[in-house]
Parts: sequence; structure tokens; C-alpha cells
Amino acid sequence: MLQKPTPWLPPELVEQILAEAWATWMLPDERATLFTTLCKVNRMWLGLFLRVALRDVHIPCPLFARDFLRLLPERATSLGEADLFTAEAAALVSRLCRSVTFHVDGSASRTGEGGTAGGGDPGEPSIKLYSQTDAAPSAISTVLYMVSTFDYLPHLRHVALHYTDWGYDDLFDQLRLAVFPTQVTHLSLHYSFSAPALVPLAVYLKTLYTRHHQAHFSIPTVRHLSVSGVPTEFVADMLEICPKLETVEMAMPARLYVLAPLPKSVRTLVLNVPGTTLDREQMHWWMLTAAMEGKLFHPEAKGRIIVRAGTPDPVAWTDLRRHCKRFGVELVYERDESCDFP
Repeated sequence: MLQKPTPWLPPELVEQILAEAWATWMLPDERATLFTTLCKVNRMWLGLFLRVALRDVHIPCPLFARDFLRLLPERATSLGEADLFTAEAAALVSRLCRSVTFHVDGSASRTGEGGTAGGGDPGEPSIKLYSQTDAAPSAISTVLYMVSTFDYLPHLRHVALHYTDWGYDDLFDQLRLAVFPTQVTHLSLHYSFSAPALVPLAVYLKTLYTRHHQAHFSIPTVRHLSVSGVPTEFVADMLEICPKLETVEMAMPARLYVLAPLPKSVRTLVLNVPGTTLDREQMHWWMLTAAMEGKLFHPEAKGRIIVRAGTPDPVAWTDLRRHCKRFGVELVYERDESCDFP
């Protein structure tokens, strides 16, 4: 009796499935679990998944940072005979890696050295304000320093930092980006909070934010900056650190006059406003009139503002576009496709 052949998927389809799974948003511990699980399926899956995971690297915890550093050629050689994972990964990472995303989770390190806000009782949600020794943000400095020192990852173009339940000063006070790979042109900084109870506290912290006018470091190679969950003053500080920016992308913008004047190199400002509609009140909080009067764009920049949102109020939008045109700035609407889905 003939045995029925075992169904199989072509490697190209498996790699596409793995790529879509890896690109899906998930919590850091979920991503770490997915990584370790997929690496153990079989050798074919290991090879295909490493092509995906090392193209867009995620460092969900400090242990992953340590393992990632093992793939540096100089370190891999010094470690002697490597296991299957290290051998496969070390051969791929330098050739494929184009982005590195660091996840810094304050909820995973509520105890120990450092200051917090909220969470009066143990176990309650809180926001970590500062720490000199926390391993998660320290991993940012360590990995970027090693990549820069060894002139490693020649195809790396994008670095992203995802802070969860953290304040806004760690990046500046601890000089996390003081040593930065010169090949990187895109930088993303995203702040979020894990519990609804922390949102009012996060809003309050935004009002307390103090500008860092002397950041003690500069990143002149970055051309595209994307930020979310931060006060506008934070964006202004990053504009000073990245003096050659060409595009600035912000989520839920407000008080844009704080950014005026933008560096002469900035030609495009992207405003992301999630939701099915964009009403007059939301547009009012951008305070574009005051921003334009403060010469938001340099006259030679021929500035362009792209708004990605739901359907805008037609009257308010027309008025705003007419006002921008008076200052030689083009206001463009792009529909946020995500607003079409629940």
C-alpha cells in the first residue's frame, strides 16, 4: 500500500510567512518566545527564519543584546567553535541586517536602582524616570558602540528605540546615542505605556519636560526622524541633535510652533493622526498658524506638510491649506488606511 506523501510548502512561501509573522506587532516577551521557538523547528526553518530575523533585528531584552553581539566577526572568532545558530547567524547578519529595534520595558524592571513615578504599592503600574544601571537601556549604548567601533553592519540604515513605561530623559541624560553608526540614516523613537492608569501620569510628565539645550552629542548622518508618544519639546531637542534632517514624522502632533524654525535641511513634516475622522479641534491643536508665523520652514526649503489621517473636516482643512499656501508651504492629505479597519 502506497504511503501518502507528506504535504510540504516551498521554502519561498515559508520565508514569506515567517517575514509576515516577524513584522507583526507583539510584546517583547512574545517576540523573544517566537524567536526561540522558530529557531528550533528544523534546519531549513532555522536558515529561512534567520534571513528574516537578521534582516530586521529586534532586541527584546538584554540577553538578546548579548547574543547579538556574539555575532560580531571579531567576537565570533574569539569564541572558537560555534553552535549551529551562531554559525548560521554570523554568516548572515553582516550581509543582511538593515534595521535594529531596541525594546526597553520599564514594567520588566520596576525594582532596583532608579526613580519611578506612580505605583505607590509594589506591583502597581509605574513609570521609570531614570536609571544608570538598568540593563535594557544600557544595551542600546553597548550595541551601538560595538557596531560603530568595529565598523560593522554596513547595510544598517534604521535604528528604532521603543520605550515602554519610561520617562523622556533617559536618552539624553545617559547619552544613549552618543556613539552612533554613521551608516544609519533613519532613527525612530517611540514611547508607550502599558496600563491605562499610567496615561494621565504620562500626560503630566509631558508638561514637566525640560529642554536639553546642550545634549553633548550630535548625529549628523540621520536624515529621517520618526517619533511618537513624546512632548513636542522632545522633538525640538532631537532636531538639535540631528542637524541634517530632511524629514520629520510625528504622531498625534500638537503645538508645532515649538519646532519653529526647523533646520534649513528639513523639507517634509509628516503628521500621523490615527482615527476615522480628523476634526477641526484636532487641527487647531497643531497651532499651524503660530508655527507658520514663526517661520516653521526655511524659505529655501519649499516646505511640505503631509497629513496621514482619517477623513478631514472639509471646511477646516481648506482654511488650513489656504493659510499654509500663503507661507509657501504645501499641505497634502494622505488617507490613513488603518482607519478603514476596526
